[in-house]
Amino acid sequence: MIELQSRVDKMSQEGSYPTVGDKNLMTIDSAANFTNWMYEEIRPFLSGHILELGSGIGTYSEKVIGDFKESIIVLSDIDEIYIRNLERRFASNRNVVVKKIDLSKQGDLRDLNVSIDSVFALNVLEHIDDDTAALSNIYEVLKPGGRFIILVPAHQFLFNCIDRAIGHYRRYSRKQIIAKVEQARFKIVELFYFNFAAIAGWYINGSIFRQAKVNEGAVGILNKIVPILKPIERYILLRKLGISLIVVLSKPEPAVIP
Repeated sequence: MIELQSRVDKMSQEGSYPTVGDKNLMTIDSAANFTNWMYEEIRPFLSGHILELGSGIGTYSEKVIGDFKESIIVLSDIDEIYIRNLERRFASNRNVVVKKIDLSKQGDLRDLNVSIDSVFALNVLEHIDDDTAALSNIYEVLKPGGRFIILVPAHQFLFNCIDRAIGHYRRYSRKQIIAKVEQARFKIVELFYFNFAAIAGWYINGSIFRQAKVNEGAVGILNKIVPILKPIERYILLRKLGISLIVVLSKPEPAVIP
């Protein structure tokens, strides 16, 4: 990630916006327990040939590639530096395709040349102005019966300087995300909250202290207590509280006419 680190260093000196997103991605990438936990939540719904939207620096790409060795894995991003970083990182894997994709451009998705069984997008949809159009574009590229798994930030009251600094247009309520995915013709398979412990830190850091960068110390603590958080979230809170929403969608099979 030499090119990415160079951009982070340069923009840190300039004080410009993208460095916040870059640094946040690198901070999360270092939290192995946390990223493994998030991946565990979406892993059961993936199968076949897989498209990852917004692959970033490849944190979850690496996990998917390791688990689906016989599948074609399409990694994507809109950022040229991330694209080059992904190409270098996974150059030795013949089953990996790296492609620049702008979700607002339907042609970017139609030009995949791969029949896609599963799509996942973690913290991507909130970065797109016309998210409803993006959902419709994804629907068109997915095979009938295929799955689309998304993770989006929840609760608009938490929207603060961190969201603005990393380019979020919004945070989502259950009602809002349900309306948008149904408008795009998806069927909801599962919908649940994720990561309740981060709510307080996000609010204190971004709304009270107005610090746009994710707190590395807080992420480190969160990473250490993941083994405690997982059973609390699943068996006590029943995944009804969290800073994010995970939504598992399916594209219906065409109706069979007798």
